[in-house]
Amino acid sequence: MARKKETADTLPMLKTVEQMSRISGIGENKLRELMDNGELEYIQNGNRRLIADTAIWDWYNRAKKAVIPTGTEGG
Repeated sequence: MARKKETADTLPMLKTVEQMSRISGIGENKLRELMDNGELEYIQNGNRRLIADTAIWDWYNRAKKAVIPTGTEGG
């Protein structure tokens, strides 16, 4: 059976580390490190770790740094 080519329209709900790396721009090793440290939720399916988009956004919201505005110049 031929395998479907993945496009933006047919991406699965749960993605492998490799797929999520391509979509998010976060490296495969970094994603695995986040999962090993318990910072990124995933589902274990055999020897695969599957990641949901919401898990990336959850991690992003916890890890982001707030922008501190520079002093305003007054006069």
